[in-house]
Amino acid sequence: MLRYYLIAIFGGIALFSLLAVLAGGIVWWYAVLGVFASAAAAFGIDALVALCVRRYPEQKIDPFRGWFRARRWERKCYVRLGIRHWKDRIPEMGGLLAHFSKKQVADRHDNAYLLKFMRETCYAEVMHIWSVPAGFLIFLLFPHHILWFGLPVALVNAALQIPPVLTQRYVRPFLVSAYRRNEQLEKRRDEEKSE
Repeated sequence: MLRYYLIAIFGGIALFSLLAVLAGGIVWWYAVLGVFASAAAAFGIDALVALCVRRYPEQKIDPFRGWFRARRWERKCYVRLGIRHWKDRIPEMGGLLAHFSKKQVADRHDNAYLLKFMRETCYAEVMHIWSVPAGFLIFLLFPHHILWFGLPVALVNAALQIPPVLTQRYVRPFLVSAYRRNEQLEKRRDEEKSE
């Protein structure tokens, strides 16, 4: 799936550069430079958003409540989208910033690990959601050529943020179920010991 992301990014750069030259009357080298600079700025903005989101205290993130709780209708939509078949193909970058890979669950029986995993999915979700509107800040880079450089890159950036958000929201209920199952098993063990 990483290759599809790279194709979308670099293919988009080439396509938007060509459109800027042909339809916008922009010199080819300026078009390539403008689109490439916009894409690089979008990457930089996404990285800055990720760093800002990571500053939020981990203890204040509750994957069991509020926004982070996936509703039943929402989970049905994810099943209809066939997310189970393509979620593992999305590039996972959590190991770079948080030093915690969410590629697969290492220990389903350790609730401390599961809680950390769920919180990491929450961080990832928030980061990708905030990256969508923040990506439109690239309009400031080329205010005179927003249509040719800023808007296309911002739209591609927004489209690339959506699948990771859906993946986090799809996976988290399974982690919550495993967490609660472990709590019940622990409670039963404690009751058996006390008898």
